[in-house]
Amino acid sequence: MDSIFDFRPGSPRRVLKVMKHLNFLVLLYIAVISYHAVMGMARSNSAGLFLRTIPVLPMESIQFVAVVLILYGALLLLFSLDMEEDGTGYFKIFLELMVSVMITYVCGMAYTGVIILVMADILSGRYGRRHKVKAMLLVLMVYTVMDAGILGLWVKSVSFSDYLVFYNARAAGVLRSILRLMELLNIVMFIIFLIMTLRYQMDRTARILRLNEELTRANIKLEEYSRKSAEMAQMKERNRLAREIHDTIGHALTGIVTGLEACLLILDREPELARRQMEAIQDVARQGMKDVRSSVSALRPDALESLTLSAALERMIDEMCRSTGIRFEYVCEDPLQDLDRDEEDVVYRILQESITNAVRHGKPDRIRILVEREGHLLRIRVEDNGAGCADLRPGFGLTHMRERLDMLGGSLSLDGSDGFKVTAEIPLRRHPEEEKNYD
Repeated sequence: MDSIFDFRPGSPRRVLKVMKHLNFLVLLYIAVISYHAVMGMARSNSAGLFLRTIPVLPMESIQFVAVVLILYGALLLLFSLDMEEDGTGYFKIFLELMVSVMITYVCGMAYTGVIILVMADILSGRYGRRHKVKAMLLVLMVYTVMDAGILGLWVKSVSFSDYLVFYNARAAGVLRSILRLMELLNIVMFIIFLIMTLRYQMDRTARILRLNEELTRANIKLEEYSRKSAEMAQMKERNRLAREIHDTIGHALTGIVTGLEACLLILDREPELARRQMEAIQDVARQGMKDVRSSVSALRPDALESLTLSAALERMIDEMCRSTGIRFEYVCEDPLQDLDRDEEDVVYRILQESITNAVRHGKPDRIRILVEREGHLLRIRVEDNGAGCADLRPGFGLTHMRERLDMLGGSLSLDGSDGFKVTAEIPLRRHPEEEKNYD
């Protein structure tokens, strides 16, 4: 059997249940003693003397018992209602307080323990701290008024002591002591309830802190797992690219080198055979280019797969403008319609990296982008009014930009003296006029 001194989380509610039973016994005791006294006085023909000594006419005996039990049943019903912290919660507490005051009045102000029971119910409810403090202050004020008998100055009632006049002094003293003992027991139970509630709140707080610590550790492990997964994915992609390069470019270059060495040996002696060998090498080189383009196409930005280069650039700039709030000035003096796939990739990546660096490091509020063409040369300028960088040390992004441009024979210049300026020049393989003639 669970002890009321058990400090596990369910203990406060068990103590509250014991308090409800105890208060029922106290009220039943008062009702039975009052009923017995009235009936005894009626049988002994001393009712007239009793009626002349009391300030008001009492209820009939059976009615008195019924009213006390009905009011207490209503109070228990209110206790069973689970209200949230809103207007209905305040109304519930108000009704509980009114019913408890009525019970105290009917009992002749002899017992105020039901008001203490209301306090316990408030503390065990699902109210916020501010809600509980306000309600407890109100109940404490009512309890003080009722326990001090202040209300009796204006409202007259038949007290428990008035009923005890039927008994002799010794019996009356014993009955009065029993009531005081039960009242004291109710207060002790309320103190135990407070201690257990405080302990429960402390355990709950400790449990929440422990769960927060476990959640923090789990987040750290998850971040570590995510980082390792990203590293593994990156390593896997690098290995895949290495295999692609080895299987395509390596294979093609090996065949080309071997064929050229053979051509050099037979060029003077058998030029016709050397020519056929050169044609075979040409076929190998073309096939190698197809394989390289097939591998590179898988690395193209998603935007270039569904949009033209010009539309992809405009969408990227628009998305960055909406996400950062930075004002962009974008001027493109070329339709960008005759670029090869690798040239489109480089233009897109150059602008993407330049904008990202400006936003991340310069913190500007304006970025100006100019794309223009002079003959075979496509020029890209990205300028911002951010912090700039007097001591420029290119990182991975800028180094990667330069490597991309080197692959196409282009150039990259940087200036961080006033804001930050990136100028990229890309020599295109085809010219618009040549494209028209070709068509």
